[in-house]
Amino acid sequence: MVHSYHCHGHAFQIVESGPVHKNSSIPVKRFRGRQPMRRDTITLAANRYVRLRIKADNPGVWFQHCHQEQHSYSGLAFTFIEAPDVMQRTLRIPQEMIEFCRILGHPTRGNSAGRAVSDMTGIKPPLAITGTANSIPDTR
Repeated sequence: MVHSYHCHGHAFQIVESGPVHKNSSIPVKRFRGRQPMRRDTITLAANRYVRLRIKADNPGVWFQHCHQEQHSYSGLAFTFIEAPDVMQRTLRIPQEMIEFCRILGHPTRGNSAGRAVSDMTGIKPPLAITGTANSIPDTR
């Protein structure tokens, strides 16, 4: 299985890749040049890892994912929050979006539960996805 992995908001540099299992005959590759190649998508074979370097200079909430949609259900997708303090000072949510949240009954202040930073009481649990990767229909 090959995964086409994509990083939103950044171009990364590949600094190392290799097999997940230590007893593999596949060698570890280290990229040591002064300017390793920059990409926003890589192809990653099964049972392999890659070590990436990004320059954290783009405040925001960024999505990373495998381009095979069914793999998102298996956990091959995530977001990371970069420089939340800078985002709070510099980014403004359009008033239309705030109004839309109010109409839907979603909090527009505080954390995702509408509370102070670490108070998560009242937060709605994430949607549960049941089944395994093998039970997700193949749409090819």
